[in-house]
Amino acid sequence: MYYACFYSVCALLASQNIDASTHAGVRRQFGQLLVKTRKIDKILARHFTNMFEKRHKGDYNDFFDFDETTVKELFPISKKFIGKIEEIINEQIKIEK
Repeated sequence: MYYACFYSVCALLASQNIDASTHAGVRRQFGQLLVKTRKIDKILARHFTNMFEKRHKGDYNDFFDFDETTVKELFPISKKFIGKIEEIINEQIKIEK
């Protein structure tokens, strides 16, 4: 789920000709482009940060696994996050036409 959120943000950044070469860079640009300008609400922004932290734990901590309950709680929020990013991209496309 993190990577789905991450790549949706990468697509948005790319559509704005913004290059970020690291996960931290993507998060920083996301904050500047969407959070500070209030194009995305803080709950969804926190979700992206939360997913980043969980991805980091999953990748770098030994014997760390996610339980089914946690995954079921995160999934709908991740879908909402991706949907909002998609909505922002689509709005941008309409403006450019």
